[in-house]
Amino acid sequence: MLVFIDESGDSGFKFGRGSSRYFVITAVIFNSEFAADACDRSIEGLKRKLGFHVGREFHFSQCSDKIRGEFFRCVAAEDFCYHAFVINKQMLSAQAKTFQDGKSFYRFAVSIVCENARSLLRDAKIVIDKNGDRFFRQQLEKHLKEQMIDGSGNCLIRKVGMEASHSNNLVQLADMICGAVARSFNTGTVEGHRYRNYVKRREKRVSFWPKEQKAR
Repeated sequence: MLVFIDESGDSGFKFGRGSSRYFVITAVIFNSEFAADACDRSIEGLKRKLGFHVGREFHFSQCSDKIRGEFFRCVAAEDFCYHAFVINKQMLSAQAKTFQDGKSFYRFAVSIVCENARSLLRDAKIVIDKNGDRFFRQQLEKHLKEQMIDGSGNCLIRKVGMEASHSNNLVQLADMICGAVARSFNTGTVEGHRYRNYVKRREKRVSFWPKEQKAR
């Protein structure tokens, strides 16, 4: 099992001075390497079709609406599912000191999205966009392995790794889906749901914190 995780937004609390209102983290889950490879090939084929130069990646915030549409139409038929966790940071402003730094905030978000996906995880390899140094990755892996234990005492996570998004099409998939979820919350409009709707049937759960609400 392969899980690809990426985020949208930032961990800052300086609203009105550049910090995002929402922080969104998304876990894209493949039950088999065969399904992951098939999706990887589809995305690579789309890059050739669109004339992407070597090293160019799909990144939601940098893509045009046309390219976003092409991307989501391409991956909609692939065999994956996803969970997302949306944090409204403005509702946490009084609790901002609870998170000592950006890394602890990120670790918290990853732990929640993995917990939400617990029932799907079995011997999972988790790949996240390169975020921090080797020590941070090791601490995150240790934290998740301690958390993700099933009723029989088995760890649901085999490994946590980091890969640069420009070299991994499936990290780019996580970025694009995370961007689509973030867009749906940031705009709160029908148009804002357009890209998320392409992969709606792949969506398992989008949870909202600190106050649970129906995903918009």
